[in-house]
Amino acid sequence: MDGGRDPSDGPRGFAGPVQLARELSAVARGEEDEGRLALAFALVNRISGRCAGPDRELALALSAVCRALAGEEPDPTHGATQFHSHTECPGWAANEAPTALIGGHLFYAPRAKGS
Repeated sequence: MDGGRDPSDGPRGFAGPVQLARELSAVARGEEDEGRLALAFALVNRISGRCAGPDRELALALSAVCRALAGEEPDPTHGATQFHSHTECPGWAANEAPTALIGGHLFYAPRAKGS
């Protein structure tokens, strides 16, 4: 950390997008996806060039987290809480059955009680 400053508040962090999302939430109440997205573009266009947004990887990560939190898409991992690269096999995974192979990762859900 830089003197106690949160690195997410930097010019390439996500504090800006979070503030935009708060503003969007206020102005887009009742809008369907198409209208919400149009308003989001207008808000982003309004600040474009005045400040740097997050880098592309951070923006994509933030988008994925928001989609998962929204709960409007099925969980492709089937409840997984653990994962690892498909090119590795950590000790904890040796006796576990993966619930999904997605991209370059294997996913594992907690075992049901009594299993």
